[in-house]
Amino acid sequence: MNQSVVYIGIDVAKAHLDVAWAGVARRFPNDQRGRAALVAWIKQSRIAAPLHVICEASGGYEQALLESLEQNALKATLVQATRVRQYARAAGILAKTDTIDAKLLAAFGAVMQPKPTPALSVEQKRLRQYEAQRRHLGRVLLAEENRLVQVTCAELRTLSRSLISKIKRQIDTLDAGIAKLIAQDQALAIRRKNSLPLPEWAHAPLRSCSRKCPSWANSTAAKRPLWLAWHRLITTAVRSAASAPSSAVGALCVADSTWLRLAPPATTRSCLAFINACAPKANHTNSP
Repeated sequence: MNQSVVYIGIDVAKAHLDVAWAGVARRFPNDQRGRAALVAWIKQSRIAAPLHVICEASGGYEQALLESLEQNALKATLVQATRVRQYARAAGILAKTDTIDAKLLAAFGAVMQPKPTPALSVEQKRLRQYEAQRRHLGRVLLAEENRLVQVTCAELRTLSRSLISKIKRQIDTLDAGIAKLIAQDQALAIRRKNSLPLPEWAHAPLRSCSRKCPSWANSTAAKRPLWLAWHRLITTAVRSAASAPSSAVGALCVADSTWLRLAPPATTRSCLAFINACAPKANHTNSP
């Protein structure tokens, strides 16, 4: 472990920043002048060892601090509050004040030596703000829609519907802005491409097929949880292929087994192939 690094703990609040390092504790206002004074104080220290700031997420009040540290080439790590509290309990530190929390963060950094939090691009920072606003409007929309159900006054219902429409338009604007920001960042675009949701047929092939095949809809397997029904149908197709009366029927069962495993869009042809080739064998196998 690299013991030469000096870790600085900063407890972030809305109005102030409590700083602890090298046995010294000090408080700065959490505004532009206070953050500038904090950075100047750190840089004026006579410690030649590398410096590393440790702070917790504090409802967004830490973002301006992180940007200030980044602009002044100071390493910083944003840690989860749960990890720090677990470390405090393990160390027997039960008291909790702003100064104690700052010293605790410095001690946590010295012991755990976390890696610096990677700097975000301009697009990523804006994307986080867009996403936070999107989540906020989503909560507001849900609350207003729930409230509309309880309102009986016609005038108030009209105002509520108007507000809901405005919120939805803002959400649509944010969604378009989020998509644009993601497209402008290559790394985010790749991550989005790799995490796109599967099409509907990939999530529920049996449900789609049961609408076209009554025998499936009425079967016991279709009424079980989706994954269990899927597994049973695959097993049935494989067993039917192994005991098929002819190679032609066996080939159909193998094809249906492959279709079930890969989950392509359900088609009437695939359903009929399973019913005609594999269902008789399945009934024979499952009969007492």
